[in-house]
Amino acid sequence: MKERGIFQDFNELWANHVLASTSERMKNDQAEQNFWKGFMEKKIGYQPDPSSRPVAEFLKKIIKENQVNSVLELGPGWGNYTLDLAQSCDTVECVDISEDVLQFIQKIGKEHHYNNIQTRHIKWEDFSENKKYDMVFGYNCFYRLADLKACFEKMTKYSKKICVVGMNSGVAPAWVQEINQAGIKVSWEWKDYIYFVNVLYQMGFDPQVKVLPFCKQFVYSDEESLLQGECRRIGAELQEEKKEKVLKILLKYFKKQEGGYCATAYFHSGIVSWNPNQIKE
Repeated sequence: MKERGIFQDFNELWANHVLASTSERMKNDQAEQNFWKGFMEKKIGYQPDPSSRPVAEFLKKIIKENQVNSVLELGPGWGNYTLDLAQSCDTVECVDISEDVLQFIQKIGKEHHYNNIQTRHIKWEDFSENKKYDMVFGYNCFYRLADLKACFEKMTKYSKKICVVGMNSGVAPAWVQEINQAGIKVSWEWKDYIYFVNVLYQMGFDPQVKVLPFCKQFVYSDEESLLQGECRRIGAELQEEKKEKVLKILLKYFKKQEGGYCATAYFHSGIVSWNPNQIKE
């Protein structure tokens, strides 16, 4: 494939962002598996995120238009899309580094009477197969992959009809921005789907993009849990005077309602697809 002119290497920009993360999960496979083990132990049954529902409906449209019968899903997490894929397709195969994630996927699949879900406990970087799938799909699962180009090349290799990637994107909520402006550094590592578009373009593809808005409600039972929850984004332990400052800012946005302190932030789902058989330029 002849790559297009590079004004700025978006694959390198993405890699720099990933490698700059201070999270141990980004560099240590065992830390990532430990995180998901603890996370999945708290999960009770199939509970897809509300923000995933418009994306799932759009996926059904893609599946119908491209006559997709087999899907390879990367990093299924807690199954936001897996059961929708199983409902629409003959076979779904999920790949993940976490055995706990895959066990949960098998569990909810059986509970909802889907016997067409298979799992592979392996890192995507190490995945190998002799067959191809109609669609290769991944959503919100690329945060540890420093080399997007290599990832997309591999997805293209294993897809017969279409590749689909996506992520939740958006700027930090207003209260996070205000805390930052107050001189208290807050970590907000939400990357953006536009990297997908630009990397694919520079690879020679003409990706299709769909953007779906959604809102997310943040709820905390009391002031203490509000402060603790939002201060997790702050690297160092806050001194008492700064805690008071942060709480004062938070209470401007989080209003006390029945059930606790609530605030709403607005984001969007970016869905990017490409034809693996596109004529190379």
